[in-house]
Amino acid sequence: MDIRDFVITSMTRARNATLNTVKDLSQEDLAWRPAPFANPVGFLLFHSIRTEDRYIHQWLGNGAEDVWSAEGWNRKWKMPEPHPGAPQGWFGETGNSWTPQQVADWPIPPKDELLAYGARVQEKTIEVVRAFDLSRINAPVRPDHPNPTYANYLYIASHHEAQHQAQMDYILGLKRGEMGV
Repeated sequence: MDIRDFVITSMTRARNATLNTVKDLSQEDLAWRPAPFANPVGFLLFHSIRTEDRYIHQWLGNGAEDVWSAEGWNRKWKMPEPHPGAPQGWFGETGNSWTPQQVADWPIPPKDELLAYGARVQEKTIEVVRAFDLSRINAPVRPDHPNPTYANYLYIASHHEAQHQAQMDYILGLKRGEMGV
């Protein structure tokens, strides 16, 4: 197995675990927050998928247009404006750097739409990762910054969703406890 197969297998297993976690959730379940500063499951689902789409296409796909833009998802769901203290280069369309209030105010898209977007992203991700030239693995992604390398992004891609999937499980465990289930 080469590294591309390992990354694809890791990402596919994480996505399958995520799908299993959210399969029976209602829209209310997706939006539930255990505390005002906590992320809801629906936000974490969106963030995991959107980050994969952005990173894989922008970095590993050499700036290829991501599914978000190419298929019009960027026009389907309104994203918050950068908050006054947002870092330069704010990646608001992934959910990075959103304030708790921005997360609370953002209407979680319908689950079937989130999952449809996720399916398209995964399909395109597999294409990009399979086509990745392994001779570039230790090269910097941007010539003006020696780090991160392509290996860094493959590493991130192979485990990012799994981390957020575990958070989803934890939040849903809190929700079940809150409900006395």
